Amino acid sequence: MKAIYLYDTTSHEFKNSKLVDDNYVVQAGETEIKPVDGLYEPVTWSGTTWVGTDKEVWQAAQEAEQSEMLKEHPEEAPEPTAEQQALTALAQQIADNDNNTQTYLQSLAQSVTALATGTTKNGGNA
Repeated sequence: MKAIYLYDTTSHEFKNSKLVDDNYVVQAGETEIKPVDGLYEPVTWSGTTWVGTDKEVWQAAQEAEQSEMLKEHPEEAPEPTAEQQALTALAQQIADNDNNTQTYLQSLAQSVTALATGTTKNGGNA
């Protein structure tokens, strides 16, 4: 068995591949030469090698296609459920409490240090 790679005889664009017997004779629109990995669509047959599109050109085409699709089929962002909103509120409360606790602990540590060294916030002795 061997692989045959098919291309459109007019546009020379890659179409598909198929497995055939070893004695299969290649027809028009077919080649035994495998396209190399990393080619971007459209991939075309030059007569001797497969040629791909530049990554930048391919990426631009993908972005344009996606933008057009979003214009044709706009989707509104789904509203969060009551449960999701409650979880978000709880997470925010936990974060706020963590911040408040950190501030309190820093203040407490400063006070303990000041008492241990015998100084006050005004710089005098206790």
